[in-house]
Amino acid sequence: MPMKTLLDEFYTSFLHAAVHAEGELRIIVVEGFREAEPEDLIIGSHVIKGTYNVGTSGKSRHAEVRFNRPIAWQLVDESFTAGNDYEVREDEFALQVLVQSHYLDFVHANHGWFPDMGRGQGKHYRVWTENEVIDVVACEVPTVTPYEGHATNH
Repeated sequence: MPMKTLLDEFYTSFLHAAVHAEGELRIIVVEGFREAEPEDLIIGSHVIKGTYNVGTSGKSRHAEVRFNRPIAWQLVDESFTAGNDYEVREDEFALQVLVQSHYLDFVHANHGWFPDMGRGQGKHYRVWTENEVIDVVACEVPTVTPYEGHATNH
Protein backbone atom coordinates (compact mmCIF):
# COMPACT_ATOMS: atom_id res chain seq x y z
CA MET A 1 0.00 0.00 0.00
CA PRO A 2 2.47 2.69 -1.10
CA MET A 3 1.43 6.21 -0.20
CA LYS A 4 2.34 9.24 -2.34
CA THR A 5 1.98 12.37 -0.21
CA LEU A 6 3.03 15.99 0.09
CA LEU A 7 6.30 14.73 1.60
CA ASP A 8 7.31 13.42 -1.83
CA GLU A 9 7.47 17.01 -3.11
CA PHE A 10 10.22 17.86 -0.56
CA TYR A 11 13.90 17.43 -1.44
CA THR A 12 14.36 16.36 2.20
CA SER A 13 12.78 17.14 5.55
CA PHE A 14 13.64 17.97 9.14
CA LEU A 15 11.57 17.17 12.21
CA HIS A 16 9.88 20.25 13.65
CA ALA A 17 7.79 18.52 16.33
CA ALA A 18 6.28 15.21 17.39
CA VAL A 19 3.25 15.63 19.61
CA HIS A 20 1.18 12.86 21.16
CA ALA A 21 -2.03 14.13 22.75
CA GLU A 22 -5.67 13.12 22.97
CA GLY A 23 -5.13 9.85 21.12
CA GLU A 24 -3.31 11.35 18.15
CA LEU A 25 0.31 11.46 17.10
CA ARG A 26 1.18 14.51 15.02
CA ILE A 27 4.57 14.58 13.29
CA ILE A 28 5.36 17.99 11.85
CA VAL A 29 8.22 18.22 9.37
CA VAL A 30 9.87 21.15 7.62
CA GLU A 31 10.92 21.06 3.99
CA GLY A 32 14.67 21.03 3.44
CA PHE A 33 16.62 22.24 0.43
CA ARG A 34 20.04 21.41 -1.01
CA GLU A 35 22.44 24.34 -1.39
CA ALA A 36 23.17 25.28 -5.01
CA GLU A 37 26.96 25.32 -4.66
CA PRO A 38 29.13 22.49 -3.31
CA GLU A 39 31.61 23.05 -0.51
CA ASP A 40 34.31 21.02 1.17
CA LEU A 41 33.37 19.27 4.41
CA ILE A 42 36.15 19.10 6.99
CA ILE A 43 35.91 16.40 9.67
CA GLY A 44 38.97 16.42 11.89
CA SER A 45 41.92 16.20 9.49
CA HIS A 46 39.82 14.72 6.65
CA VAL A 47 38.43 16.79 3.80
CA ILE A 48 35.50 15.56 1.73
CA LYS A 49 35.31 17.62 -1.43
CA GLY A 50 32.17 18.70 -3.26
CA THR A 51 29.47 18.13 -0.65
CA TYR A 52 26.15 19.95 -0.62
CA ASN A 53 24.75 21.39 2.59
CA VAL A 54 21.03 20.82 3.27
CA GLY A 55 18.85 23.02 5.42
CA THR A 56 15.62 24.94 5.74
CA SER A 57 14.75 28.48 4.70
CA GLY A 58 11.96 31.00 4.99
CA LYS A 59 10.46 29.34 1.90
CA SER A 60 10.27 25.93 3.57
CA ARG A 61 6.84 24.38 3.70
CA HIS A 62 5.61 22.43 6.73
CA ALA A 63 3.67 19.17 6.57
CA GLU A 64 1.81 17.27 9.26
CA VAL A 65 1.64 13.48 9.36
CA ARG A 66 -1.27 12.60 11.65
CA PHE A 67 -1.91 9.17 13.15
CA ASN A 68 -5.23 8.53 14.88
CA ARG A 69 -4.85 6.23 17.91
CA PRO A 70 -1.39 4.79 17.15
CA ILE A 71 -0.52 1.53 18.92
CA ALA A 72 3.16 2.39 19.48
CA TRP A 73 5.78 4.79 18.20
CA GLN A 74 9.43 5.57 18.65
CA LEU A 75 11.73 8.38 17.64
CA VAL A 76 15.40 7.51 17.09
CA ASP A 77 18.41 9.61 16.09
CA GLU A 78 18.97 8.66 12.45
CA SER A 79 22.73 8.38 13.05
CA PHE A 80 22.03 5.18 15.01
CA THR A 81 19.60 3.69 12.48
CA ALA A 82 20.32 1.42 9.57
CA GLY A 83 18.11 -0.75 7.42
CA ASN A 84 18.52 -4.49 7.61
CA ASP A 85 17.83 -7.48 5.40
CA TYR A 86 14.89 -8.60 7.56
CA GLU A 87 12.89 -5.47 6.80
CA VAL A 88 10.53 -5.51 3.86
CA ARG A 89 9.70 -1.91 2.95
CA GLU A 90 7.50 -0.25 0.42
CA ASP A 91 9.87 2.72 0.18
CA GLU A 92 8.99 4.16 -3.20
CA PHE A 93 7.58 7.20 -1.39
CA ALA A 94 8.73 9.37 1.53
CA LEU A 95 6.16 7.88 3.93
CA GLN A 96 7.36 4.29 4.05
CA VAL A 97 5.21 1.27 4.87
CA LEU A 98 7.09 -1.72 6.31
CA VAL A 99 5.30 -5.02 5.86
CA GLN A 100 7.95 -6.87 7.87
CA SER A 101 10.24 -5.47 10.57
CA HIS A 102 11.69 -6.32 13.95
CA TYR A 103 9.83 -3.32 15.43
CA LEU A 104 6.48 -4.58 14.11
CA ASP A 105 7.29 -8.05 15.49
CA PHE A 106 8.14 -6.49 18.88
CA VAL A 107 4.88 -4.53 19.01
CA HIS A 108 2.83 -7.60 18.07
CA ALA A 109 4.66 -9.78 20.63
CA ASN A 110 4.39 -7.30 23.51
CA HIS A 111 1.31 -5.20 22.76
CA GLY A 112 -0.59 -7.42 20.34
CA TRP A 113 -4.12 -7.23 21.73
CA PHE A 114 -5.30 -4.62 19.25
CA PRO A 115 -6.59 -7.11 16.61
CA ASP A 116 -8.61 -8.87 19.34
CA MET A 117 -10.11 -5.53 20.40
CA GLY A 118 -11.54 -4.79 16.96
CA ARG A 119 -8.77 -2.37 15.92
CA GLY A 120 -7.59 -4.48 12.99
CA GLN A 121 -4.07 -5.37 11.98
CA GLY A 122 -1.35 -2.88 12.72
CA LYS A 123 0.93 -1.58 10.01
CA HIS A 124 4.42 -0.16 10.45
CA TYR A 125 4.91 3.33 9.01
CA ARG A 126 8.22 5.20 8.88
CA VAL A 127 8.93 8.92 8.53
CA TRP A 128 12.68 9.37 7.90
CA THR A 129 13.98 12.92 8.32
CA GLU A 130 17.53 14.28 8.13
CA ASN A 131 18.15 13.78 11.85
CA GLU A 132 15.41 11.50 13.19
CA VAL A 133 13.57 8.34 12.23
CA ILE A 134 10.00 8.02 13.49
CA ASP A 135 8.51 4.51 13.45
CA VAL A 136 4.78 4.18 14.08
CA VAL A 137 2.56 1.11 14.35
CA ALA A 138 -1.05 2.06 13.67
CA CYS A 139 -4.22 0.38 12.47
CA GLU A 140 -5.46 3.40 10.53
CA VAL A 141 -3.76 4.98 7.54
CA PRO A 142 -2.22 8.34 8.49
CA THR A 143 -3.11 11.62 6.81
CA VAL A 144 -0.51 14.03 5.43
CA THR A 145 -1.55 17.65 5.03
CA PRO A 146 0.08 21.08 4.78
CA TYR A 147 0.72 22.52 8.23
CA GLU A 148 0.27 26.24 8.69
CA GLY A 149 0.45 26.36 12.49
CA HIS A 150 4.17 27.12 12.83
CA ALA A 151 5.05 30.28 14.69
CA THR A 152 8.56 30.79 13.33
CA ASN A 153 10.34 30.42 10.02
CA HIS A 154 13.39 28.18 9.82
